[in-house]
Amino acid sequence: MRKSGAERAEVVIRNRMGFHVRPVQRFATMARMFQADVEVQLRGRAVPGKSVINLVSLGGRCGDKMRIAAEGDDARQCVGVLAYLAENSFFVEDDVDAENRPGRHLERLARMASCFESDIRITVDGQTADAKNLDSLRRLGFGPDEVAQFDVTGQDAEQARALMENLAASCFYVEELMAARARKAARQ
Repeated sequence: MRKSGAERAEVVIRNRMGFHVRPVQRFATMARMFQADVEVQLRGRAVPGKSVINLVSLGGRCGDKMRIAAEGDDARQCVGVLAYLAENSFFVEDDVDAENRPGRHLERLARMASCFESDIRITVDGQTADAKNLDSLRRLGFGPDEVAQFDVTGQDAEQARALMENLAASCFYVEELMAARARKAARQ
């Protein structure tokens, strides 16, 4: 793979449990959606950013500064997505906040979509919206557990589609909905 771009970001780990297994799995899953080589540095140690085992070994704690670096054709998109994930506690809601942030799945979708050059349209129940436009998404009025279809066109469409489909498949990482889905699957 030709290394064409290099991007970096520094974020502070904010969730109180730190960079534990759940956030590490989310981080590595999203990192693997990109072709760029990813490296994460915490407290002077650097490891590949697509490896759950290596990331867990860092033992990141709340308040630690995390450096994310990516190199490759889609490095900008990769770092944008991973930095947003890290800045938002890796979408781990140790305190359920459905009352305070019921539309957080829409915020996540719009912010993640904005990391890509491609045009990303989302269709729910026959209605379509621009995935980068939060107001448009709010008017669409869909919940994180509804079926959404994505129409993605542009230069980074492959990664954008993979990320959008991952978000939708995981209920946009809204913890209480993910837990309910897991309980339902266990009963079947």
